[in-house]
Amino acid sequence: MRRFMPRILLIFLSLVRWPLRAWVRSHVSPSDIEELALDFGKPVCYVLPAASLLDWLALEVICDARGLPRPYPVGNRPPTVKRAGVLAVPVGRSRQRSELQRIVARSLHDHSFDVQLVPVSVFWGRNPVQETSIFRILFADSERSSRLRKLLIVAANGRNTLVHFGRPIDYRDMIDESATPGVLVRKLVRVLRVHFRRQRAATLGPGVSRRAQLIDALMADSGVVAEVTETARRERRNVAAIRVRARDYADEIAADYSNIAIGFMLRVLTWLWHRIYDGIDVKHLPRLREAAHDNREVIYLPSHRSHMDYLLLSYILYQEGLALPQIAAGVNLNFWPVGGLLRRCGAFYLRRSFKGDRLYAAVFRAYVESLLAHGRPMKFYPEGGRSRTGRLLAPKTGMLQMTVASALASSGNAPVAVVPVYIGYDRVMEVKGYFDELRGARVKKGETMGDLVRGSTRALKRKYGRVFVSFGEPIGLQNFADTHLPGWRTRVAELAVDSRPKWLQEFTATLADAVMRGINATATLNATGLACLILLGSPQKSVAEDEMVHSLALLAKLARACPYSRDASAPEPDGEALLAEAEPLMRLIRAPHAWGDILTVDSRQAVLLTYTRNNVMHLFALPSLIANFFAHFEQRNEKALLDDAAQLYPLLASELFLRWPAKECRDALVDAVQGMIECGLLSRTEKGALRRPVAGSRAFAALMSLARIMRESLERYAMTATLLSHNLEAGVVERGRFERQCQLMAERMALLTGRNSPEFFDARLFRNHLQTLVKAGLLRQEGSRLHIDESLRHLAEHALRLLGPDIRQSIAHLTSMPRLEDAAPGRTLG
Repeated sequence: MRRFMPRILLIFLSLVRWPLRAWVRSHVSPSDIEELALDFGKPVCYVLPAASLLDWLALEVICDARGLPRPYPVGNRPPTVKRAGVLAVPVGRSRQRSELQRIVARSLHDHSFDVQLVPVSVFWGRNPVQETSIFRILFADSERSSRLRKLLIVAANGRNTLVHFGRPIDYRDMIDESATPGVLVRKLVRVLRVHFRRQRAATLGPGVSRRAQLIDALMADSGVVAEVTETARRERRNVAAIRVRARDYADEIAADYSNIAIGFMLRVLTWLWHRIYDGIDVKHLPRLREAAHDNREVIYLPSHRSHMDYLLLSYILYQEGLALPQIAAGVNLNFWPVGGLLRRCGAFYLRRSFKGDRLYAAVFRAYVESLLAHGRPMKFYPEGGRSRTGRLLAPKTGMLQMTVASALASSGNAPVAVVPVYIGYDRVMEVKGYFDELRGARVKKGETMGDLVRGSTRALKRKYGRVFVSFGEPIGLQNFADTHLPGWRTRVAELAVDSRPKWLQEFTATLADAVMRGINATATLNATGLACLILLGSPQKSVAEDEMVHSLALLAKLARACPYSRDASAPEPDGEALLAEAEPLMRLIRAPHAWGDILTVDSRQAVLLTYTRNNVMHLFALPSLIANFFAHFEQRNEKALLDDAAQLYPLLASELFLRWPAKECRDALVDAVQGMIECGLLSRTEKGALRRPVAGSRAFAALMSLARIMRESLERYAMTATLLSHNLEAGVVERGRFERQCQLMAERMALLTGRNSPEFFDARLFRNHLQTLVKAGLLRQEGSRLHIDESLRHLAEHALRLLGPDIRQSIAHLTSMPRLEDAAPGRTLG
């Protein structure tokens, strides 16, 4: 009988294998198998968390489809280069322990025998909700289940299977000459069990209670109970009535996970992305997996440029085998039927402001604390809303402050990772509406079902290029607090529920700034953004085709020669390929000419392209700043140039969230100069001065195009500083009135110079600029009044020197007017 068992097993496997292949639909994580860094010149042994024939067959299907070594039971035959093995984590004195022990024993005696142990997790279905009914429990995936129950699980969830490959475990580091195979196996088993436990948490997240149970728990929260009592006393109402209001708040806020809704949205979004986008580029996933694997809690903080952001990031995380985060969404999106569908995919809703409603704040805080206490991933937008200009907005720290205080209080020593995420687009579908809002031609209003239908009809008729999602360097919250908030454990332990001490506000502001700089540090330079920088930098928004091709290649080369950061990515310096990719998305107009085509755009499209330009302009901030010193001078002393540029750097850094601290900017400027020399944009004279290319050359044209990237920012600085210097005799200005004057002055400047650029006079830019001057000590704020320092006159003169004579004359004329009108935006000066 024993002689016939192998044949019987082969017949059984054949009977099971083909129906399983027909039924099971598996996703693979990571989607790019190269992330595993497998060495196919060494033997491979796959390790499953539990012995399961169906898991093994699912693994076999994936290995065949992805070109990986096919798994065979180890038995008495150790893995070889041509024959990969598969075994399960041993339990007790099982057969798997003997198989693993044989591999370890051979490694001890034969140092050339180096097996790659690859942990593989198979998830049959990915429902994070804690099941309570007997029927659903039978079909919910479990790490260890009977054969009959496993068949039921596969039958119910086989269409939604995830196979995750972990990185090979280097067990040879554990080998000690004095250790026995038994001891090494026990160590290895512990490592594997920890890995599989963490991987399960990273993929499924912690169990989520049913929504009704969650709301009951929120109502029982001590902070909510206390605030219900206090509100009833303050309003002289019945406690039961206030409790009903609190429950309504909880019902408005709480998410309601549904595996059916998630599966539906997965199919819809897969179709939608293929319909409107040419692809989704995702970068730096390996370190995100590592952060999700090693941290109890992951908080995603992405940039916010489109409503698509809500869907894109969750879609990517789910497809890559990571737990779906709960998403903080504005209550304006809670309309039928979108609100309910997003809620079932993990969205929880918050109001724009909590002011005046302490009961709502208490319920919302309790909800956030419950997410953090259970280690549920979260996602919210630090900017608080979508950027209307393409630049990162100044962060709104209310939600972040609440999250940080709760995370530090609830997590203790359990690690929490804050992950900045850059999301960029070749084209943003809402961009026309954004600029109408900036002009005042359209009032921002809440979204409705009608808006969704009209917007979807238009959107589905067009292509929007590619989407770029890049995960920044994770920030360990506890480590960050150790550095920037000494003694934080004591402070947090003494923190009252609704208090906002100054130290917490300052720490949150520091963290928010680090997040914004982290987002920009991982930006992706795309062909469309690069072409927008060049086209919009030309005086008449027109460029000869050969000049565009040359400038594209040169700036792409510059982005590689002096990269903004190690995480920022740039395209290959192939000008023709870059133009071919960007031209249809930018809707360029070709004007034929005997000497070569001229590329241009109409005035309306030029305004819309500023959004795409602003997504990536910070990547060239330092080279552009340096280039401006050569706009009107043939050569400059290098030391003097670096000194002058370092003085202006803090203003640029504040506006664009540049990654270098002010004390490190000089080294960054030196690197930028060297990169420009390597690309032929500058050269050094025999006396050590820096010289620009010969006027009329292609390199000169590229240098001037580079200079114009930061030109508008420098003009705003010059206007603000000059206007302040004109108030030096009085020594003080009223901040609100002065901000309006700056905005009106910029608006008039735009009209005088023929610019159709609403973002040039965006009030938030001037507000942020004044705050930077306060931080630099050039202004001192007392209440609503700003006291002006004498050194501002030098800053004004310094900024003006970088501008052309026409712009200097316009600024001098506007600032010397007898009086500056206090008027609403939309009216002009004089």
